[in-house]
This record gives sequence, C-alpha cells and structure tokens, in this order.
Amino acid sequence: MEDKAYLGGLEITFKGTRERLEAMNHYDYLLGVQGLLSQIEKEIKANSVEYEGSEFFYKPIREVFGTKDITFPKDEAREEGQIDMLREEHWYAYNANYGTSEERAFIEMFARRYSSFQKKYDDIYVIRNEKVVKIVDAKGRVFEPDFLLFARQREEEHLMFQIFIEPKGNHLKGKDKWKEEYLEKMRSERRTFSIDTDKYLITGVPFYNLSNENEFISSLEDVLNIESL
Repeated sequence: MEDKAYLGGLEITFKGTRERLEAMNHYDYLLGVQGLLSQIEKEIKANSVEYEGSEFFYKPIREVFGTKDITFPKDEAREEGQIDMLREEHWYAYNANYGTSEERAFIEMFARRYSSFQKKYDDIYVIRNEKVVKIVDAKGRVFEPDFLLFARQREEEHLMFQIFIEPKGNHLKGKDKWKEEYLEKMRSERRTFSIDTDKYLITGVPFYNLSNENEFISSLEDVLNIESL
C-alpha cells in the first residue's frame, strides 16, 4: 500500500503494509521530509558548477602564441589585413591584422601614438589574441581580450606592463559590459608577479571604440603614466 504527503508542491510517497501505514506518526513524516530534502540537495549539487577566481599564472610567450588559422565572413577590408601598414611596424607581433572595423581602428590609432609611448618605454609589442589567452571570472564567464600590449618601463628597467585591450563595437558594449567592469577591476587591483628579476604589472583599460577614441587614449596614457601630446 501507499500513502502520500506533500511539501511545497512536491510529493512524498510512503510504501508499506496497511498496518504500518496506519501506524505512521510525526517522526515517520519527519524522516520522509528529511529524505526528500537530502535528495534535492544532491540534485542541486550535481547540476551546479562552482567557480573560484585564481591568480594569473605565467608561461613563456613562445608557448602560448603561435601559428593559427583564422576564419571570418567574406569582408574585403578584413581580408586586406592592414598588411601595407603593418609590414614595417616591428611593434606588432604579426604581419597582418584580420580584425573587425573597431580592431583595425585601434591598430591605426596605436600606430599614430607609438612615438609617444617610446618616450618612456622600450620593448613595446602588441599581440593579437586569437582565442588563445582566456580569462574566466568568478561566475564562470569566459573573456578573451582581443589584444595584449607589453611595454617595459625605461625608468624602472625590470618592470613590464601587460595590458589587456578590447575594442568593442557599439552594438556589443551593453551586452559585454561585464568584461569592461572586469578590465576596470584589473586596473584598480594592479596585480604584479615576478619572473626571475623581472616584474610584470597586469592591468586593463576600458573598451576601445572609434566613437570614444580620445577617452580611450586618455585612459591608456593614464595607465602608462604618459603625458598627452
């Protein structure tokens, strides 16, 4: 025989002989509720994923970046890859930039500002991140910043800046606002770690967008402590 009880819309079924079911008391119902709650706890844990932020870890660049195939919808501007502009630019790690319009605009802006960075920094390099470096936040969201900027501060020879940069079109700025907040968090924390005698400062800047280019330049120069031209 069966007897039923309910908890918040959930059904508990008790099975046993007629005599046992008729003799059920409050303690029996308590055990039934505890069993149901225990099962609910197991199901919640089985279907949930917990994330915990961790410190950055380092690897040599040669072990992270390399040759990679790139695919994108047919687009004459992207296919051109800014090859003519980047052919002689030693600060750009690759020989082309097959990026979006905002990513290409960022590279054009950086080329114009490069001389101002040279006043205070050596070993200046921009590396395009094609889904290689991934950042996972505490909620499990994956962030792949489009560019990494490295610059060694001349006044403090062993300090290298590593700056995450994300060009973003207007149509995506709202949806990806959490990424910009993460970059701002990195900027405020100013995390550093040492490799041998070198020290790396990990930081970020707000989204780059052609419409807010002047604000972006100001933020980047502020991070690098460079006076505007």
